[in-house]
Amino acid sequence: MNAAPDDWLDSLRAGLEADIKPLGDRHTDDRIPLDMLPQLVKMLRGHGYPADDDAPDEVAGALASEELARVFPSLEGCLMVSHACARYIAAVGTPELCDRAVSGLLGGTKIGCLASTEPDHGSNNAAMETRAVPDGDEYVINGRKRWISNADPSDYAVVLCRVAAENEPEEIRPIIVERERSPYRTADLPKLGLTAFVTSEMVFEDCRVPRENCVGREGPLRNLQLVFRTLQWARCRMAVVSLGIARAALEASVAYARKRQQFGRRIGEFQLIQDKIYTMAAEIDASRLLIHRALTSIQENRRSDREASMAKAYATEMAVRVASDAIQIHGANGLSPDYPLERYFRDARALTIAEGTTEIHKLVVARSVLGLSAFR
Repeated sequence: MNAAPDDWLDSLRAGLEADIKPLGDRHTDDRIPLDMLPQLVKMLRGHGYPADDDAPDEVAGALASEELARVFPSLEGCLMVSHACARYIAAVGTPELCDRAVSGLLGGTKIGCLASTEPDHGSNNAAMETRAVPDGDEYVINGRKRWISNADPSDYAVVLCRVAAENEPEEIRPIIVERERSPYRTADLPKLGLTAFVTSEMVFEDCRVPRENCVGREGPLRNLQLVFRTLQWARCRMAVVSLGIARAALEASVAYARKRQQFGRRIGEFQLIQDKIYTMAAEIDASRLLIHRALTSIQENRRSDREASMAKAYATEMAVRVASDAIQIHGANGLSPDYPLERYFRDARALTIAEGTTEIHKLVVARSVLGLSAFR
């Protein structure tokens, strides 16, 4: 990742266009072929896409992820969530657990997920109902999680639970659950967009997990801080997926506006089309700068909830606006499945909900600005 940015990005872009984009077009509405995932990861790394164990700076990683999201956003989402799970396990897991999990999660032979949202509770962690009760050397988990990305194919899950420790008040803690050792049930949940990026319900019924998978090396409080930091990173990278989708929509619109003719002129010569192209390009660049600022703050170990929430909210809503304008530029063709614009719009719309709704992130930013909280 030390090469000149244009060199490695150009190489990555060319490789993704040739080898990954055809897969993305083929599997737009099908589940990602998980048996191919290790091969895809090797292919991506061969083109310059970084793995977390390569220790790239966050901005370089985001640039690479943007290129992948431009051609196959569901694949980028799947890898991003698995890498977030790997990051957390590497930070707090026992050496034995890290040996079993981390390389597989980064290499695509294993799948990871982060499980917080519940059927009746989204961003309100204080109302969480999933519970883990100590029993000897284990915790016993009972509860449900819903709308969890990667859950159905997952091998590892970082699960937020209400933990009842001996002689202590209940508190929210993350627990690492290995599916092979501590089985849980899952069921797919169909959704509007990013249909190849599976979301599911998770059911824990007397799921027994070793105690060290909750306490870890860092201790309960530090573990929770680390999982929230991981969630901030995941929100930024979800914003990167939006950025890739928006770029694809802009590039399709530019190509169409240069070719399509009406009234004896290319439509790209019309002022209203040029106004849309300007707005789309400016918002994409603004989103990228917000994302890179947030990731830099996270990399420097500074509190970054404001920056991450601003980047996530702005970039995901931006992608919806850009995809909508792209449809408008294409006219009736924009509504046709023969063109990718309607898919870009569906995919972008789904991301305004994932990893925290836009409204929740606005409240986080406003709380930081005002010093007043809307949460009770």
